Amino acid sequence: MTKNLYLNLLLFISVLLVGFYFTSELNNLWIAHLYHLGIMALAGLILIASEKGKLPKKEKAEFKINKIIGIITGIIGLIAVCNLIPVLASKMAGIDITKHPIIIGLNLMVPILISISIFEEVLFRRVLAQNIKNTLGIRKGIWISAFIFAIAHIYSDTGILPSFIAGIVLAYIYFKTNSIYLNIFAHLFYNITTYYLLAVFRDKDKLELIYNYQTIALLISFGIVLIVGMTKILNKKASRQQRI
Repeated sequence: MTKNLYLNLLLFISVLLVGFYFTSELNNLWIAHLYHLGIMALAGLILIASEKGKLPKKEKAEFKINKIIGIITGIIGLIAVCNLIPVLASKMAGIDITKHPIIIGLNLMVPILISISIFEEVLFRRVLAQNIKNTLGIRKGIWISAFIFAIAHIYSDTGILPSFIAGIVLAYIYFKTNSIYLNIFAHLFYNITTYYLLAVFRDKDKLELIYNYQTIALLISFGIVLIVGMTKILNKKASRQQRI
């Protein structure tokens, strides 16, 4: 069964990479987006087919206040880490990130952000991560799904490292809550905030407020602390078998 899983994962990755490569070559944003969603749906069907046409089995979802607080804490930390790592890299490389234009306004981007959040969470967490966890355990479910999530963003502006970190955090949230709806909310909150920050980072006056090594390092460190805090909150009252 493990061998079949790895073969399915290889086919899954291949479909995503080939499909996303061709969508990255399209000039029309909306057509590219629709193709992007279609490729994800096709890749998902590959894994679902291995489950005899059904979604992988999962545990009952948990809706608790402390879980929601933990999720919000972790996503704020993730926003800080994943948005400031590229800023730090651009500063070290001497790249002026204020010259990179925003494609469309946030109001027009919202439908895309919503659909991407839904499709990516269903595909990478509910189908992929859950499938891996059911066969290899929760640790590998997090790390392998996060790695594939990062590879799938190779043709995007998100970056592999931020995508890998986001994949770890989002998979962790999913396995600790077993709720795809909370994950979609978390992912959407992250996407909308990140897109808003693009405008901030392209305003030289606003960027100057944080565009020094000390401030960037401090904010990234603060983000890491929040993410660690999220794991503590989500692990609260969990059994030893569930802790990772």
